[in-house]
Order: sequence, then C-alpha cells, then structure tokens
Amino acid sequence: MNRSSSAFLGSVILLSRLGFYQWSGVPVENNPADILTQARLQVTALGARVFRFYLGPRYDYIHHVGSPEAFASDDLGADRTPARIVALPRYRAALEDPKLEAIILTTYAAVDYGAGPDDLNLLRPWTPAAGEAERRQIADLCEFLYAHFGESPKTVVIANSESDDKMLEIMNYTGSPQRAVDNMIAWTGARHEAIEQARARHPSARLRILHGFEISLVNLALASSGGAFVKSPQGRWNALRDVVPRIRFDLLLYSTYESINSPYETQNTDVAPAEIALRLRRDLDRIRDRARPSLSPAGRRLFGDHFIAAGELGFARDRFEPLPTGGVLPRLVTAVEAAASWGCPYIILWQVFDAPRFGDEQYGFGLLDRHGQAPRLRPAPTGCDSVRTCIAAIQK
Repeated sequence: MNRSSSAFLGSVILLSRLGFYQWSGVPVENNPADILTQARLQVTALGARVFRFYLGPRYDYIHHVGSPEAFASDDLGADRTPARIVALPRYRAALEDPKLEAIILTTYAAVDYGAGPDDLNLLRPWTPAAGEAERRQIADLCEFLYAHFGESPKTVVIANSESDDKMLEIMNYTGSPQRAVDNMIAWTGARHEAIEQARARHPSARLRILHGFEISLVNLALASSGGAFVKSPQGRWNALRDVVPRIRFDLLLYSTYESINSPYETQNTDVAPAEIALRLRRDLDRIRDRARPSLSPAGRRLFGDHFIAAGELGFARDRFEPLPTGGVLPRLVTAVEAAASWGCPYIILWQVFDAPRFGDEQYGFGLLDRHGQAPRLRPAPTGCDSVRTCIAAIQK
C-alpha cells in the first residue's frame, strides 16, 4: 500500500468507525484492573471510537470463561441479566467513556437451568417462556440504557455472536437443521421486537439503540458429513440463506474470517494480500444482495445501502506472520482499507489482548500480548511494524 492509500485510510475511517473487540483474553501481568477496563483504555489511547464486548452471565472479565466464581464479588446473586451486569462499574465505564462513540454489546439473556445462570440455551426447543425471558431482559437492558444514557449522542448496538457457529452447535447437539433455523429465527425476532418497542417508548432520546445480527458464512454453509455437521462449500444451511430472510435487523455484522483469511475454494492462506480486498468486497456485495430486504426501516434510514459492519477482522500471528507472501500487517491494512472503502459503518478488529492458547487453535490475534506489549511484526509497505503503529498511522 502506498502513501496515497494511507492518506485515503485516514480520510475515510477518521477512527470513528474503527474499533476493537475484547472477549476472553490474558490480562497484563501485575495490572490490578480487570481485562475489560484494560482493553477499553488501550482502545481509547489509540484514538479508536468503537468498542465491542460480551454482556452476559458466562464471563465477567475477571475470571475465566464459565468460572463458578464469575460475578462472585459483584453482589448480583443469581440475577445476572444484561441490565444488572451492564450497571456494574467496569461495564458502565465503557458507556460513560467520552472517547467512545459506539458500543457493540454481544448480549445474551440469562437463564438458570439448574446449575446457575448461563446464556439462554438455544439447543432446546423454543418455548413461549424462552421468548418471554428474551424479550423481558432485552427490554430491561434498553430501559437501563435510556434511563442513564438517553441524553448521550452515543450508539449502542445489541448484537449476537456468529449465528452460523450457533447453528452448527445446535445441529451437532440435536441432529436437527430445522431446529437450528427455527430457534435462530424465533430468538432473533424476540430481540428485535423488544428493541423496536423500547425505541418507540423513547422517541426523543439522543441515545441510539440498534439491533445487530451477526453472521460468519457467505459462500460456505453447513453440511452433514460422517455423522456430524461441518462447514463446507457444498453445505446446505447458513444464516444468510435460511435465517436472514425471515428476520429484521438494523445493522448486519459480518465476522469476516471466511473472506479475509483464505479463499473458501482452496483454503490456501499463502496468497497475495491484495486478493483480500477482492474477496472481501465480493462477499460484502453478496451479503448486501441477499440481506437488503430484511433491513429495518431504521437501519435503512441510518445506513442506506451500507448496512454491513465488519464485526470481527483479524489475522493470527502464528499462522500468517511466516507466510512468504507477507505477514499479518499487509493483510490487516488491506482488509481495513477494503472494508472502509466499501462503506462498512463499523470495522472491528479482533482483539485487544491475545486470547488464552487452547490446543492447536490459531493464536495471536491480539493488539497486545500478555505483557501489554505490541508484538513486533514484519513491516507493512507503509513502514508500520505492529498493529498499534499501523492504527496510529491512520490518524496522520
């Protein structure tokens, strides 16, 4: 990428569209702050204006995911609904931070199935009780946000995480593609209804609350193979084909792994970084063509024909840095530039801190490692040599 491209990035993104996600991660050693606070401060120090994090009962940004000690020191008891959690100081601070213009909440209602509060279980058949729990808890979250931030000119997006992975989980647990499709439609419909009704109750609020729906498959889909369901170019079911036409949303989020990490036809990662832009723009166009009829009137008014956010975008250091065709940074800069030039209203990088290493999973997506340092990488053509310095260059 040349200097004119770098200037283009700066003029197009203006950092108001760029942000980071923080899910499970390894906090900086000897830093007493929780990882959510650490991540937020890193994001705002870079000048980014968007921050995404999980809001639900499974993870508290202090203990590991699923820990029985989660929220133990927060005096919530069994009431771990999104409204109660977001009121905790470390969560509320993100909404109060004047440097952040948009917050994306990966939100899950809490239900106790006998072992303590957990994310509402979509493996089970959908019931009226599940629908009521979802609507009530999303409505309560909206009411909290309007009550405390209604005069703030911020945007809060209430979203899910990758719906295709959830469908895959449901299919492999139940053996039923139809249950996966039906549950996703019912669940998403309950959320959208609650958000729309909350907006109608607060027509004068400056705070903008939106319903986001996230997908991760465009050309791939889910297929039955050897007694299990897998992602395949010959797959039959995915959220874009089977769920999106039967729901409404204000913003569609696309977790971009399929487009930017390797061609779905070959799964060959060692290709020129310039190909990323072609694949990402192609897939954003394909998503838009399929999803346009499901965009809500509010979404159409706000985003027009550019209603797809890059919900998660990143490259693992251990997989991409050694490739002969270039490391992480040329790919990352190319992907960000492509998403920005296409018109994505938000571009979210995965993630602030490296996640814990599990087995043979790809590792090293973080802006920072567990020492709080930005790992040195092979320089991009612009000369930046870390995610931090490349993001800093956008400001110039």
